[in-house]
Amino acid sequence: MNSILEAINEARTVLICGHIRPDGDCLGSAFALRDYCRELGKSADACSPSPVPESYRFMAGSDEFNVLTRKSYDLFIAVDCASFDRIGRMEGYFRTAERTVCIDHHEGHEGFADINLVKSNASSTCEIVFDLLEPTGKITRGIADSLYVGLSTDTGHFMHSNTDKKVLYTAYRLACLGADCHGIATKLYRSRSRAKTMLIAKSIEAMRFYMNGKICIIPMTQQLLDECGISSNDTEGIIDYAISVNGVEVGVSMCAERENEYKVSFRSRRRHVNDIAAVFGGGGHIYAAGCRIFGRTEDVIDKILKAIRDTDVE
Repeated sequence: MNSILEAINEARTVLICGHIRPDGDCLGSAFALRDYCRELGKSADACSPSPVPESYRFMAGSDEFNVLTRKSYDLFIAVDCASFDRIGRMEGYFRTAERTVCIDHHEGHEGFADINLVKSNASSTCEIVFDLLEPTGKITRGIADSLYVGLSTDTGHFMHSNTDKKVLYTAYRLACLGADCHGIATKLYRSRSRAKTMLIAKSIEAMRFYMNGKICIIPMTQQLLDECGISSNDTEGIIDYAISVNGVEVGVSMCAERENEYKVSFRSRRRHVNDIAAVFGGGGHIYAAGCRIFGRTEDVIDKILKAIRDTDVE
């Protein structure tokens, strides 16, 4: 960890980059590191290949996301990225940086940066960033807010199996440092757009059950997204409705990205779904993983069910 802090101290300009279709953990860790660097007097920006989803636009500084003030940066920090391809069109900034860092919590990390801080047993990248920054004594209230967003979302508001005593202690410490826990929870879980509400309703209606109710698949076709007036970037959390049904062991959400291309997410309470995602070149965590699958809707569903059977999930 000291090598990362040293790299930040030695740099004059820093770019923190998250992955394509950023989630709460990605944004929280990016904003926290950006603001920490600025506290040190650095010129720091945060970005990803995709815009901030509507559900996270309440986060302070989200309006500055993807506003890059330089053509190149001394230090490039990738957050929540297990592989190089996750930084997408930002790879040019990575290649021209004098030093590169990656902070991540996914299994199977590629180790693509000069310095890689990877803890696959951590609940989130925000948990790792908290451990990195806490000894500096420079976690402001704004940084605490950002880190709390990532900690909360990547643990399912402290309901997923990755919620352990370390997670709860980190949440406690962030609260002590000024994180607005109630306000953040309200904005994350008790406030949503009409479009997102329609998506939830139509997704529940579209649920399909297989293997005696053990598998629940939610297919979000392009037609469904268009009917709701919502983009694929704003579908985070839909999979939780699949895994919350009694008797379901594996929940799957399919989100149309392009014609005949689906972003697929897997969740489970006790099955190893990263093995299923790996069949399609994806990965993630034991109980939460994802991949891309190409084909028409029914073909993609057939491929998913075959992979589930072949990996002995049934």
